[in-house]
Amino acid sequence: MRCLPEPNHPSQLSISDVGRGSPSPALCGHARPRALGALVVACVAAASPLAHANVGDLFGFGSRGGGLAGAGTTLIDDHSALFYNPAVMSLGQPGMGIGLSVSLDDVAIRMKRRPTGYDLPDLGSSSPLIPSNARLGSRGDVTDIPSNYSFLVGAQGSFGITRLRLGVTVMLPFNQIGHQRSHFADEREQYFSNNLSFELLGERSEHQTILVGTSWMLLDGLSIGFSMSVMPRSDTDTRVYLQDPARQEQVQMTVDNVQTGSPALQAGVAWQPLPALRLGANYRTENAFTLRFRNELQIKGFQDDPASWPLVQDVKVVVNYVPAQANLGVAWSHGALTLVADGAYTRWSQYQNSAGETGTGFADTVSMRLGGEWTGSPGRTLRFGLGWEPSPVPPQTGRTNYVDNDRVRLALGSSHDLSLLGKTVEIGWFGQVHALLPRDTDKERHATHPVCGPGVTALCDELADDTPDPVTGKPTTAFAGLQTGNPGFPGWQSYGLLLAFGVDMRWRF
Repeated sequence: MRCLPEPNHPSQLSISDVGRGSPSPALCGHARPRALGALVVACVAAASPLAHANVGDLFGFGSRGGGLAGAGTTLIDDHSALFYNPAVMSLGQPGMGIGLSVSLDDVAIRMKRRPTGYDLPDLGSSSPLIPSNARLGSRGDVTDIPSNYSFLVGAQGSFGITRLRLGVTVMLPFNQIGHQRSHFADEREQYFSNNLSFELLGERSEHQTILVGTSWMLLDGLSIGFSMSVMPRSDTDTRVYLQDPARQEQVQMTVDNVQTGSPALQAGVAWQPLPALRLGANYRTENAFTLRFRNELQIKGFQDDPASWPLVQDVKVVVNYVPAQANLGVAWSHGALTLVADGAYTRWSQYQNSAGETGTGFADTVSMRLGGEWTGSPGRTLRFGLGWEPSPVPPQTGRTNYVDNDRVRLALGSSHDLSLLGKTVEIGWFGQVHALLPRDTDKERHATHPVCGPGVTALCDELADDTPDPVTGKPTTAFAGLQTGNPGFPGWQSYGLLLAFGVDMRWRF
């Protein structure tokens, strides 16, 4: 059996006993607080700054959550509960764990061939816009997103208080601490990469993920929990003096950078009204990694112009935006079988793109995850899961080029209990396949198109038809019709697979 809520309350077994292997001590309150405390302090000390990414949403935390396709709102009761539902942590047994995971991809964005007659014309140095033939980046297909190699460590303990749990979990990328890359979702990107990218995959999972939290069993079978993560925030002010505008490589500059944090909170509740039934719910607030830049430029020769002395540039970059999310879950057991179901409501309508812009048109989504555990023999458990993740991105027939696909997730995993130095050690593994359902996008073309500007959402004309010739000042047919360097024009196809694998080891005290 699993740990009992109180010495004087040897009531029902936890539903998570199913599929968890050999018996363990009945009381959790006498776990080893010194060892756990030292690990928690060490992990927290190493977690500067704390950050929360969406790698858990993509692939799960740990082998148990990964094998259940992320359906962990009611069942995950170790340190990984800080991500899924911190309230469940108090229903589990104190312990610690370490693990490794890797994700690979076989995805693609195939660009459709640009028709002739839509490029920005080349009228020499006097062209009102840089002509299309002067782009630094080549428009082409995308056939790769960054792979992720991560190390996971965590612990939870009671510290001598039977109904209390404190925990920490840390997921750190192997290849780099983090990756922040901004891009524009419309025609502005032609001056930079001149390509498209998956909006909600790739770099978003290349971040450290660290959570700390606690849970408390209010009554037998009823617990609440709270966890917290902190996204970094960086504010940079630069002052620039340019003595000679013709020699802009000779610049004098000072930098003032302040790094702070933006916290996100998660609250959850778990209730086990019957030995075979458990219900759970949790809610997390939105958060984002924000970079703000403010440049103050003093350029010799502009000092007599109040509008240009100094020149001030404000730039905001938002990476790894995490929307607010509410989760509901249920777990039911019968004999050796436990089935779980999770539903998540995610507020993608508040999404901020990497330029810090809102009003993207993203829709709130409802996703589903189903999973199960089967204990064939004591200490040996098979896990399986299925997930449905609809895309929040609407059809991209207009100006923007947000690339995203509906995803189907399949998961398989297992765990095995071993005896090591007189203690029970659980070895677990999981594998996942995510299928990005093919999506075909075509830009809408009309007889006339609006000129690009604030608030314009349709595919837009970068040069108004009545723009005069820059040399003669007279009307010219060179600017007639739709002229766009939008890298998403005239359309694209996106599809592919994501693969994830992981293994971990957990000790229960």
